[in-house]
Amino acid sequence: MGLNILFVNPNRFKNPPVIPIGLEYLVSALGKYNHNVDILDLCFSESPEKELKETLFKKSYDLVGFTIRNIDSLDYYHNEFFLPSIKPLIQCVKARSIPVVLGGSGFSAMPNEILEYFDGDYGILGPGEAIFPHFLELFQSQKLSEKIYNGWEYGLKDDLIHLRGSKFNYIKYLNENEIIGFETHKGCLGQCPYCIKSGSKAWYKRIPYIIEELRYLVDQGYVHFQLCDDEFNSKLSFSIDFCRALIKADLPLKWKLSIKPIPYNEDLFRLLDKTNAYNIGIDIASDKRIQKLNAYSYSDLENIIEYCRKYQIELEINVLVGYPHETLESVKNMINFFTIHRPKCVTIDIFYRIYNHTVLADLIKKDASLQKNLIKPFSEELTFLEPVFYNGFSQNVIEELISKEDLFKIAWLNPEENYQQTK
Repeated sequence: MGLNILFVNPNRFKNPPVIPIGLEYLVSALGKYNHNVDILDLCFSESPEKELKETLFKKSYDLVGFTIRNIDSLDYYHNEFFLPSIKPLIQCVKARSIPVVLGGSGFSAMPNEILEYFDGDYGILGPGEAIFPHFLELFQSQKLSEKIYNGWEYGLKDDLIHLRGSKFNYIKYLNENEIIGFETHKGCLGQCPYCIKSGSKAWYKRIPYIIEELRYLVDQGYVHFQLCDDEFNSKLSFSIDFCRALIKADLPLKWKLSIKPIPYNEDLFRLLDKTNAYNIGIDIASDKRIQKLNAYSYSDLENIIEYCRKYQIELEINVLVGYPHETLESVKNMINFFTIHRPKCVTIDIFYRIYNHTVLADLIKKDASLQKNLIKPFSEELTFLEPVFYNGFSQNVIEELISKEDLFKIAWLNPEENYQQTK
């Protein structure tokens, strides 16, 4: 006998609203199992707690899952800490003695801290498509031995075609932001010392199934897409094979994506152009120590800029500056480089959002000289769950360096600019 499961999307941030594709993929993966699955999407709810209570009153549930997309808006200037508004919803479920399981990219950033904050019963770290059915088997047989289960060990259900578009009201989302996300893989092979996904295993979907997912959405009239992978080109051969398959499918769509500075070759950009990819984003650091960790240099960026120019693909660069002990000369070199080579735009982010258990967090905990650059006083009890930012260079210093060039802008001054890309 199957379980009655309710999945709740508590994310009510609407600058812009983002379709919770991770939850869509999870529900799709559960389709072949004998469970009764309902979804409560609270994104546009005026009374989320009331709506949740009404849902729980109408039907008895064995388990309620909450997807935590982000801990906060990642934006220093207009920061919103999301967890306090979610807590009453979880308390509402626990008051009925229904077990609560947490998941999502935000939860995976600091799973132990978030599970404790919410007093949740269980958590799924990383991708849930493969591990969640196993979790439910253990739940039903009362054999759960852990609080948090690691989805990175199980990866993805790569034998599924995700037929999306019926579980959420796309019209509400697309009225405000006409773009739909999709994924080709999970995980990031990068070594960025500030990132929660640094060095995670990469799990790839089957390319024919991704194409069929897109075809299904295009057949419903959706033609504008954004790739939600951390970086499209984690594995160059996979990226090229996907482009070739998308070209062969000849779907009437356009899309945007993010890539790493490496690996790449000209063939990648030539094929991206043929797939109607119109915009590429790249996240880098001006600090050459971080560039070295990730095995790229400014010569790679110069090549990418030239390839994007040749194939008429917009290129937007996001640069993190002010990593601990970085010199101002390093930032000046970055500005000089882009002033010469000129992608479409360069966004400079002067604030590092600190996450516990990252190299950056450990560095700051050990070095009192760095703690003075935090936006709130440091203490040994600081978990970094509530947003804490590290700032190496003041806004005035950076603005002075870029004042003569409209190519550059400071990140997050417009709160709507980057949220769509946070997974």
